[in-house]
Amino acid sequence: MSKRHHILIIDEVHPILLDKLAEHDVTYLPSISIGDLEENLSGVTILVLRSKLVFDKSWIDKADTLEFIGRLGSGMDNIDVTYAKTKGIECMNAPEGNRNAVAEQTVGMILGMLSNIYKATNEVQMGLWDRKGNQGVELKNMTVGIIGYGNVGSTLANKLSSFGCKVVAYDKFVKSFGNSIVEEVSLEELQVESDIITLHVPLNRYSKEMVDSTFIEKVCKPFFLLNLARGEVVNIVDVISGLRSGKIKGAALDVLPNEKLNKLSVKEKLEFDFLTDNERVIITPHIGGLTKDSYLGLANVLAEKIINWVNINPLVN
Repeated sequence: MSKRHHILIIDEVHPILLDKLAEHDVTYLPSISIGDLEENLSGVTILVLRSKLVFDKSWIDKADTLEFIGRLGSGMDNIDVTYAKTKGIECMNAPEGNRNAVAEQTVGMILGMLSNIYKATNEVQMGLWDRKGNQGVELKNMTVGIIGYGNVGSTLANKLSSFGCKVVAYDKFVKSFGNSIVEEVSLEELQVESDIITLHVPLNRYSKEMVDSTFIEKVCKPFFLLNLARGEVVNIVDVISGLRSGKIKGAALDVLPNEKLNKLSVKEKLEFDFLTDNERVIITPHIGGLTKDSYLGLANVLAEKIINWVNINPLVN
């Protein structure tokens, strides 16, 4: 006879997640402080979190009854998945829940850069009506290079197909995905062909600062860069250098290496000021996957994954 799991949820979630897990003992503490977390881990078998903390080896060792960690989002970089697996803990995320949101924002940012929407809006607000100075270019005549062909990358390719542009994609791990809307290429081929490069990779040892001065130099044409993955996927100093030189024609960043603006170092503040003062840069506060629809979608996806896992791995009296 199976029994109820003790589920601890430490971040705000859509109520549907609580409803779907109601047959278990759910403790919902979205406002819990890090200091109070340890005492609430006792007896917990399933932990659900977003980005409140880095659940590293030290936390995993404190959670001696834990069997499952669910990340309400796509990135897993705030969980030591490798160590968790050595302790027999299953780790799952829910990228299916917000892939459409991120893909839609990517398209919006591409169009915003190509049509100079950010620059033109700022100028009009200052009383300047400059049509010629804000003449844009059309997406249909460009090649978009997608790095990372997972949930977001593949969804983005489908959306871009309606614009008539050429879409190429590279993924270090996913292979044989080429079809009528996307051409699978090597990273080197992507750097040769692309007018626009957009990043949709998880943060790991392969992707950390993958866009650096060497990467930028290997891109054959001046290009537009988008990062809707993780801030650390780019070397921000090298991106700034690329913007200064003109090799990077524009950048759209939904993520930054340090997103705690009240805790920037002097160096980081100078970098942030350059980016926010640059009319060729669009920055949003990590909202690519954060829509009302994805808030529900993430909860539904993770709830189903937890339920399926429980059905396969029931607790036994």
